[in-house]
Amino acid sequence: MDSKQAILWPVVISFVVHLTLITATGAIDLRQNIPDMEILSVSIEELAPNIPYEETDEYLSEKTSPENDSEKKVAVDDGWREDTVDLGSFDVKYAVYLNLIKRKILRVWDYPKRAFERNEEGNVVVRLSIDADGKLAHAVLITSSGFPELDNGAVNVVKSVAPFEPLPPYYNLSRLHIVASFNYRIRN
Repeated sequence: MDSKQAILWPVVISFVVHLTLITATGAIDLRQNIPDMEILSVSIEELAPNIPYEETDEYLSEKTSPENDSEKKVAVDDGWREDTVDLGSFDVKYAVYLNLIKRKILRVWDYPKRAFERNEEGNVVVRLSIDADGKLAHAVLITSSGFPELDNGAVNVVKSVAPFEPLPPYYNLSRLHIVASFNYRIRN
């Protein structure tokens, strides 16, 4: 019986110590002086700008000309490949690269001071286009929050952290478009 107690007491003590440590670390605020707000969240739905589709006369003449119906169309591979992915994507192919982008943005992104003082809140959706060499080709506002300070803050933070790491060679892409949703919320 004494040998069982000799084993049982260290297990009980270890359990109590670990439970205390887990509870204590959950209660400690490690963010220091960062305001209590949602830093970055991502949206799962596919977002695209509302650009009306217009057929040009050239396209219409090709489409309707009888001589083109008999010809076989052959796709030309010019080597240019693009893909679009959401910053919150769980696609294994992009997960590591997207995490690098997200961490780089989070290091410098903050709530615009004037917008914070005016209690402005909203969601801003930005599409950033990254070339294979990591250069930022475009940062485009897709959805506005309705507040210029928040919109400009999101677009400017993307521009300020560029350039990015080059796209991994196994992506086999010339350009990667990333859709990021910046959610500005002030908590009371």
